[in-house]
Amino acid sequence: MADEKRRYYGANGAAAYDVYSVDFRSNAAQPLERPRQLPDEQPLPQRQKRVRAKTAVAPFTLFGMMAAACMLVLVIFGYVQLYEASTEVSRLESQLQELNAQQTLLKSKYEGKIDLDAIKQRAAELGLRAPETEQIVYVNLSGSDRAEIYQQTRTSLIGEIVQTIEQSVSSLIAYLRPASA
Repeated sequence: MADEKRRYYGANGAAAYDVYSVDFRSNAAQPLERPRQLPDEQPLPQRQKRVRAKTAVAPFTLFGMMAAACMLVLVIFGYVQLYEASTEVSRLESQLQELNAQQTLLKSKYEGKIDLDAIKQRAAELGLRAPETEQIVYVNLSGSDRAEIYQQTRTSLIGEIVQTIEQSVSSLIAYLRPASA
């Protein structure tokens, strides 16, 4: 009986059946003949630290990055200046509208203050009177207009060069003067 018990229950006394056997699928339970063993424990491989090689940064790359940063700063300052200029234009336009309204008001007040009777009375006090027909002179401008340009006589070549340089410098100063004011 002990042999029979060992056959159905295995060596350690646990009732175990071979689940993967062909006979088990046909609902015929077969006892386990030999116990299965677990595989030997294998140590996990140790992770090795990766060593990265240092890469050198090329000077041209640094120069390019610095140039890009400078351009970015310049673009930002350009937008700031554009914003300030547009704000200033808006402020000046509103000031212009206020001044135009004030001009219209002052003009209407000025025209309201004109008293033609007082002007005639003051003119009479000064001895002024209206012009008579013989005092009126008409100018005929129907003739053709004509302009004459006189050429200066040429001096020497050096004089012309000096005159051209003086004229260029004076033109440059005249051009720059309103910009600086």
